Amino acid sequence: MNYPTNSVMQYSPAILTSATNHLQKVFGIDNLPAKDLEALHYKLAHLIQELLFSDFNRLLHILYRIDVEERKVKEAMAAEEPEIIAERISRLIIKRELQKAENRFRYSQ
Repeated sequence: MNYPTNSVMQYSPAILTSATNHLQKVFGIDNLPAKDLEALHYKLAHLIQELLFSDFNRLLHILYRIDVEERKVKEAMAAEEPEIIAERISRLIIKRELQKAENRFRYSQ
């Protein structure tokens, strides 16, 4: 599932950067791409896949901290392949972070 080309257009660079900055804090890393949703998804999916195998409890804590809906996480976890699970969870995380960034910008003005 790819982001439609026009979905990139609906997020300003400030919103993308805000969401990416928050994800960097939550994951404790500093090299997430802030200008390309697909590149962000790719990097995040790899991080999530690593956490699925190495530190599942940390992944659950991150999902809770980001406030991803539990029902959607369970649906994502229903896949058999770890790569698919990681991709689905990555999309859920990015979608939620973009929503929160939009809300911060909308209500801070």
